[in-house]
Amino acid sequence: MYHSKKKATCKQVIYDGVWFKEEMLRRWRKEIVLNEVGFESILLERDEVNEDLIPLHEIQTLPNPLLAHSFIYVEDEGDEWICVVVTDESNRFNHYEAWLKNNEEIK
Repeated sequence: MYHSKKKATCKQVIYDGVWFKEEMLRRWRKEIVLNEVGFESILLERDEVNEDLIPLHEIQTLPNPLLAHSFIYVEDEGDEWICVVVTDESNRFNHYEAWLKNNEEIK
């Protein structure tokens, strides 16, 4: 009997502390401790979004409501890293992503 093995075709990203830790290593070559990462995911209406984290011109293009995933990590030296990712309610499509270090956006 022949059994086929199907590959998983869905590559949905799960935005959690593990994702943030892996991105910090991949993007910035920073090894961090997972239990030192603060993160939350919250469903917001556009008018509830903090314009200090997402510029108004970007907010207007986002789905309503939106699912905002935020991460924060503070290094021993005092540098503060923040990441904000906005997806739709189903968490399937990344509509916006920003990284900040000490409140300055970095690419």
